Amino acid sequence: MPSICLNTASAVTGLSRRTLQRYIQEERLTAIRDGDDGRTRVELSALLTLTGNRLTEPERTLALAADQGDPTAWYEFGIWLLERDRPSQARDWFLRAARTGHTDAMCWLGRDLVLGEGGTRDEAAGSAWLGRAAARGSALAQALTANLGSPSGLQARARDDLAALEQLLDAAERRVLLDALRATAG
Repeated sequence: MPSICLNTASAVTGLSRRTLQRYIQEERLTAIRDGDDGRTRVELSALLTLTGNRLTEPERTLALAADQGDPTAWYEFGIWLLERDRPSQARDWFLRAARTGHTDAMCWLGRDLVLGEGGTRDEAAGSAWLGRAAARGSALAQALTANLGSPSGLQARARDDLAALEQLLDAAERRVLLDALRATAG
């Protein structure tokens, strides 16, 4: 049966690693020592049964791929976590993927850091990640960076107006998405 490490198990269930470790100590969940990395793993099906969580087959496949170290899966898992309103966990997965050079993850991480949705706000770090993605040719990162540097963006940043910054970033995302849709429809 497929198993996942405690970090992935925490993300899948929303439970803390500490809670998962307590479940193991109470023998409600069995720890598996797998491979050379020495990480504590748990059987995915047993975890889902214990916690009452359900995953569709594509979600299960995504969780396993993320657990196995696939940077694209890390990015997609971060999106999955955002869809479940867990931005702090999403940030961790975006950071993993961004560090490997995953451009889309760099964009989401940059946006998150600029707005502080997943934890501490760090506009300089967020701008740096967006700059790296823009340098790699990401149209989204280029648009986000342009909006942050626009007169409206500079004013919102000077006022620390996060709602205005979010609107500017959302507008850039919509524009890039519409451009992409037009390009594929044409």
